[in-house]
Amino acid sequence: MQTQNEAHDRAPNAHKYAIHFDLLPEITYLNEELPVLIADLLPIFHGFPQDVWISEKWVDEGLDFCRVVFWVCSESPDAIKSFGNWFQAIFREPSVAEVLERLVTCALDDSDDIEVILTDWTRLAN
Repeated sequence: MQTQNEAHDRAPNAHKYAIHFDLLPEITYLNEELPVLIADLLPIFHGFPQDVWISEKWVDEGLDFCRVVFWVCSESPDAIKSFGNWFQAIFREPSVAEVLERLVTCALDDSDDIEVILTDWTRLAN
């Protein structure tokens, strides 16, 4: 059986994406296992394009931010383009942003005085 990482290596269409959260004033301790689930949740959101899959997901964090980074792969250039359009639209929905911000907040060791804000979602240069 082919793994998603192997599929990424063979997929003719693969783009890297990131979802960026600002954490104000700064991160105390972040359990990366929770925010990385955001990449796993995307396929269950309404309108997720068919014929694409997510692979190689990880969390990149700094003093006052965290980013969920992942690859989106497809055999079809139309499907990967469709994902890009969907990705740009889905986070504009306040209910989606609120849920994802709460998930990141729950990943913080001490979240009492920390504000989590979904600030950016973008395709990254490969």
